[in-house]
Amino acid sequence: MGARLRGDHARWGIGIIAVLFFLLGAVPLALSGAGLLTASPVPSAGAIASPTVAAATSQAEATAPVAVATPEGTPAPKPSEAVDTSSSVSVTPPSPPPAATATPSPQPGLWRVEGYVVDESGNPLKNVCVVVGPHGCQKFSPHTDERGHYFLDVAAATTVNTSFDFYFETPGRETVWWHFTPTGPIEFNVVLKPTS
Repeated sequence: MGARLRGDHARWGIGIIAVLFFLLGAVPLALSGAGLLTASPVPSAGAIASPTVAAATSQAEATAPVAVATPEGTPAPKPSEAVDTSSSVSVTPPSPPPAATATPSPQPGLWRVEGYVVDESGNPLKNVCVVVGPHGCQKFSPHTDERGHYFLDVAAATTVNTSFDFYFETPGRETVWWHFTPTGPIEFNVVLKPTS
């Protein structure tokens, strides 16, 4: 009976060790699939390419450009200088369409940052991404509506003043970088010129 129990314990021990090895192998794979871990191949000492093969490979790489899509979250390209709040342009807001829903009012303790984004002729620009901070346009970033209007509510500063960097960007137009420290609700209107 004692020998049988020791045999059962040994099988259990081997089974647990097998599960641990499996998990240790699966965790890096799961992390790399989620983008949390990247691994690059390590060249071995025995895998040295001949100069002819290396030259052919670098020639092929030089002649075949690879188009890579910009990944979500890529930082917005920074203009050389930030504009300040006095750079806001005068915009006559277009009237909302008859079926439009009202823009919600900010909750208590929040200040509204809003404005309009227009082209050089004063026409509203729809779907302009309003990037807040350095991480590029995200799924949750505010975008302008069909009237070129955007809004974002920020915490009202009571003891600490917080500065913000807003980037107004859309394909085919120059990015405008607005650096400001809100002292209350604020309106900032932007003209996005075409890229040259």
